[in-house]
Amino acid sequence: TKQYGFIKFDENKLDAATRLSQYIRLSLTTNAETVVKFMQQGWRLPKPDLIISVTGGAKSFDMSTRLRKIFQSGLVAAAITTNAWLITAGTNAGVVKEVGEAFNKYRYTNRKNGLDVPCIGIASWGYTAGNEQLDCQSTNISTDTNITKGIYPFMRHHHNQITHSLRVDSDDQYLVRNYTVKEKPKKRCDLEPNHTHFLLFDDGQPNADTVLPLRAEIEKYSRNTSIETTTDGAVESLIPIVMVLVEGGPSSIRTICEALDSNTPVVVIKESGRAADLVAELHACYTESENSNGNGYPTRPQTGSVKGGSKEAEINAILAKAQADITGLDEVKSNLCRVLNQHKQLVTIFKFDSKRHRGNLEDAILESLFNAAKFSDDHNEQNRRTAELRLAIAWHKINYAQKYLLTDTTISKWKEDDLRRALVDALHRGYVDFVELLIEFGTSLEKLTNGDLKHLYATTLTSNRLPLKGKGKHVIWTREDFYSDYFHVILYNTNVNNKFPLLDDNMPLGKGAPQDLFLWAIFLDRFELATYLCSKTWNSSIAPLFGSLIYRRAARLELDVDIKQQYEENADQFDTHAMSIIDRCFDNDEHFAVDLLKRPAVAFNNVNPLQLARKVNCKSFLASKCVQKYLDHQWFGYINYKRTAINFRVFLCSLFFPLLPIFCIFLPYIQKHEQIIRSTRDQSKVSQSTMIHNVIESVQHKGKNHVPWSEKIRYFYEAPIVRFYYYMIFFILFLGLFSFVLLVDYFPLNIYNEHRSGIQYLRIPITEIILHICFWSFIIEEIRQFLFVNSKREYISGIWNMIDMIATILYLISFITRFIVLEPLFVVSKIFLCLDLILWYVRTLELFAAFEKLGPKLIMIFNTMKDFLFFVCFILIFFLGYSISSWSLITTDNQVSWNYNNDGSLFNGSVSGGGSGLWTWQILRDVTNFGVWKIFGQTVSFSLDGTDAYSIVAFILTIVFVAISNVLLLNVLIALFNVTIQNVQMQSHRIWRYQRFLLVYEYNNKPPLPPPFNTIYYLYRMILYIIEKIQYYRQNHRHVSDAMQRESAIADDYWSYVVKHGKKDQIEVAVQNIERKLHDLQEQIHDMIYHGPNYDQEWLLSDA
Repeated sequence: TKQYGFIKFDENKLDAATRLSQYIRLSLTTNAETVVKFMQQGWRLPKPDLIISVTGGAKSFDMSTRLRKIFQSGLVAAAITTNAWLITAGTNAGVVKEVGEAFNKYRYTNRKNGLDVPCIGIASWGYTAGNEQLDCQSTNISTDTNITKGIYPFMRHHHNQITHSLRVDSDDQYLVRNYTVKEKPKKRCDLEPNHTHFLLFDDGQPNADTVLPLRAEIEKYSRNTSIETTTDGAVESLIPIVMVLVEGGPSSIRTICEALDSNTPVVVIKESGRAADLVAELHACYTESENSNGNGYPTRPQTGSVKGGSKEAEINAILAKAQADITGLDEVKSNLCRVLNQHKQLVTIFKFDSKRHRGNLEDAILESLFNAAKFSDDHNEQNRRTAELRLAIAWHKINYAQKYLLTDTTISKWKEDDLRRALVDALHRGYVDFVELLIEFGTSLEKLTNGDLKHLYATTLTSNRLPLKGKGKHVIWTREDFYSDYFHVILYNTNVNNKFPLLDDNMPLGKGAPQDLFLWAIFLDRFELATYLCSKTWNSSIAPLFGSLIYRRAARLELDVDIKQQYEENADQFDTHAMSIIDRCFDNDEHFAVDLLKRPAVAFNNVNPLQLARKVNCKSFLASKCVQKYLDHQWFGYINYKRTAINFRVFLCSLFFPLLPIFCIFLPYIQKHEQIIRSTRDQSKVSQSTMIHNVIESVQHKGKNHVPWSEKIRYFYEAPIVRFYYYMIFFILFLGLFSFVLLVDYFPLNIYNEHRSGIQYLRIPITEIILHICFWSFIIEEIRQFLFVNSKREYISGIWNMIDMIATILYLISFITRFIVLEPLFVVSKIFLCLDLILWYVRTLELFAAFEKLGPKLIMIFNTMKDFLFFVCFILIFFLGYSISSWSLITTDNQVSWNYNNDGSLFNGSVSGGGSGLWTWQILRDVTNFGVWKIFGQTVSFSLDGTDAYSIVAFILTIVFVAISNVLLLNVLIALFNVTIQNVQMQSHRIWRYQRFLLVYEYNNKPPLPPPFNTIYYLYRMILYIIEKIQYYRQNHRHVSDAMQRESAIADDYWSYVVKHGKKDQIEVAVQNIERKLHDLQEQIHDMIYHGPNYDQEWLLSDA
């Protein structure tokens, strides 16, 4: 070839920047197989699931507006649904122009999907008008075998998408050809501007028909592909192809004859004119019926030759009638009759107003493909049935599959491997109903292989995947990439050369298949499919938490605001699913549900459910009834919280004897739960009578409630509620000591040997020393929390932790400056310490989260504070405008003096101090002091008592400002508070439950003794931490347990309800649409009766 590059169509000046199509000029003798290879490798066209070849009227094409709309929408819908290639003659006339305009409309209607449809024009170079504009030699590659090698390196740098919006680097702008044809010469035609690719073949002749044989060869070789599988290596399969005939002449008749001889199905658009109408009428003669059985799918037509003189006379009459419209019909009519007689089952007639296809061209195309699969030359019935199922999945025809393919009578005829490949195809396309049908029909997710999973990750479009940190959009992402980025751990054993082992592609996924496919569906953002697969996983209450984890991390990585919001909504839905499942388990059996929260999730790498929910901030799950019941157990430990006034009794024991728990032994306790359920191996070794004896003995022993007093003391200190009361009591004492020191006992460092606290050489008072010890014990506790937290980012983002960090920084500044005996530094020290005291008082609000009555109110306070900040911004604008202008008015007399003569004439005007020295920082305070009190209603001021113009104007401004700030803005703030409280009130209880979980979690991990006595406990905790780390790395192999099966059974009921409820919603939407259409129909009928029978005759079929 000598020419290739990009075509820039300049028909539309506004869209000229994106009007880029790729083209290549080739010799007519080029091998078709080489051309197809170039399209796949050079242009990088994705492998299609269907090839649609459109032929018909090449010069003129007359069709009504309604029929044109039906044809265009149906053709585009078929191409998009099946991921098709569309092949035409590429000329800007006739039916090809209609095809191009159809995709142009679709491109503007839905740009994202429209970009993925290759529209390929195969045209003659000599027949192309204005080809001299493309005749610019970019390179010179003479042999056909070098086409792909020479052009592929160039194309791979530029082909980002199959679109008109190809991006070309500035260095390669010379490859862009401007193409404009203002006047079309005779016997030549320009290129259609909406096609994405052009193959221009040159034989030195300006004849469009010379390309037709090569086009047929290209379409033939385009069908050849290999579908990669995992168990059988590669299964050879032909891509389905269909030809659409619209209008046309002798050339179109020759084209469809060649197509039918090669068993290519043909869809004929009846009423489009000329050749299409002729073929439709002849087809009706050669078939005994038109298969108008009311459904959208074919039955096997009768075969055999047409007999009888009446038939032959009818055919001759049809041909004679068509002679006037089709020039040169005599040359092709005999071949046409032969082909229609032999392959009439491959011809589908589409009529716009026919009930058979309900006005949908895509249904007619699907019918023709089903016919081709049924009547193919393949004598293997299983292959034909598999081809039909593949078509049904590609077109998402679930009803056809249920009625004809996957039935009780055909269940024994299907091979397991065929169903497995169909399941992979359904998963790849994201069709939940097909996945569900195939699983119900007998196949299972466990039979899928590692190779199938790898294929699913590799073949899905990158635009649908969740974002990965540091990965390009067009890089092929693997399962290992997602797992490493979203889980931050290696989930499989590794070897030296590779982080992930090389798993056998033929190895079945086994029991872990639902989990692996569930994560795959989430990573590829198939939310509905992920929800369905979530219902098939083990640990059904934990799987949605993983979904929420992944979507929340994706929301942090995503930059687009709308997509980020959608990820957050998906995460919230999974959170709701997890809450609903665990609450269903709780309603079924409280002890069983609470025990699930303590068990590690075997199916998900033994993760702890509550730790995962806390990490993901699953507020709904943590606010569930089951988790709150678990928190009751954790909050009181082994203290029996069901006794009367137990909170008050525990508080008294903590208050009066905080470090000497004498009366704690009199509190009611429960025994530590014994493990009754043993492992399967242990159960096999113990007889049934022994187990019953153990249970009875355990229950009797529990009834006696014999808890040693030493155990009671240990239980008392281990209870988080006791630690909470201890911390609350000592925190109150700490604040009292802090306040006392700042008020009467905080002085400069005693370097002059004065008496302090009754001691002469004491540098700082004893109370302050105790205060510093408490401070440093708090700092050590915060450091411990920061080091042991799983996510440093999560710790810093917490509001209470943020207050702690700010308070610590303020204290450290005051602590350092406190030991430097200089007045300015001592001032800084005391000011910062006073500010620190404010934060520590605010810090006490966290204690409210432990109480059910006060916790929700605290949430309302925080939310109303957001409204208050907006109010401050608004009133600050009015405040600055009023204060500055009014103060400038009332101080003018002090700055300017007017001197007059005795006759009243102006003598001179002087400025105080000559205009210099008027600015002082005191002015800012005066302005603020003047205006700020007006906000609170104080309007009395001596400055406004004057009768001069300045004072009068300032007085009027004061009235306006007070009215705005006190009446308007203040009432708006009250209204905002009211709305916020009403909105928050519904969610405040749920949010409080979440904060209560955080509180219990925090105090469960705190030392049993509060600061400053907590430092004694740290050494013991460090030893325990080392032991826990050693035990964590031990291998702990777990299997599916009875509890997991019971959990799965309860979750199945919930998921069945969810699916049923979702289908009910879809039915309600469909009913509403039908009601809306009936209402429109009534209005149309009313208009026809009112305006007459000729009013808008085409409305009946406009919504077909």
